[in-house]
Amino acid sequence: MSKLGVHDVAVRYGKVPALTDVSLTVEEGERLFISGPNGAGKSSLLKAICGAVATTHGRIEMDGDVLSGRSPEAIARLGLTMVPEGREIFGTLTVEENLRVGTGIRRDTAAIESDIKEVYESFPVLGERRHANAGALSGGQQQMLAIGRGLLTNPKLMLVDEPSLGLAPNIVDQVYETLVNLQRDRGLTLIVVEQSSARAARVGGRMLLLRGGSVVGDGDSAEFAQSDLIKEAYFGQDAKEDQP
Repeated sequence: MSKLGVHDVAVRYGKVPALTDVSLTVEEGERLFISGPNGAGKSSLLKAICGAVATTHGRIEMDGDVLSGRSPEAIARLGLTMVPEGREIFGTLTVEENLRVGTGIRRDTAAIESDIKEVYESFPVLGERRHANAGALSGGQQQMLAIGRGLLTNPKLMLVDEPSLGLAPNIVDQVYETLVNLQRDRGLTLIVVEQSSARAARVGGRMLLLRGGSVVGDGDSAEFAQSDLIKEAYFGQDAKEDQP
């Protein structure tokens, strides 16, 4: 059984379609990048999967459980977490208080303390600044905090929306290195919205290309980075070889 199944899903914001008949499957332990131009529906797809926006038709399943129509909290209890675009940390709370927000759906106290310790081991700077207000962290540190908070929901499937947004290239590399290590060590299934096909190719995995709310390509990220599919997705069928 696939970890996640999205079947003919559509999303609208008022009269404006955001997704049209999108289907995909993600296998357990897989790493999937979702890419495409601005307005392609990438974030809308993640929000539909985690229950943050309603679908107008179609079905979403994880491990055989139907997610469509459930609240985000109910979906989180099934083992799905999302690290949103812009990180959305609580700037006036300390680092540790932010992390503990991620444990709100859990009751296994001893395991929570062990997992917080593990987050500090994965992100040593968070341990060093555990008592500092999160708003005082750098952008990269806030991204690490958002990922750590997501991990503390004890997920099986993690959605990460634009982890590279606004970060310096060397910090982006560090964030991705940590994500890949966490995926390997925890056996996570990982879905990442990533604007840069070149970066997705370097990290490695599968890529889903969206354009205009529809799937226009699905395959190996390294192969896609070298193909005309990327140019067509971003610039249309008449795209030339001089893609910027």
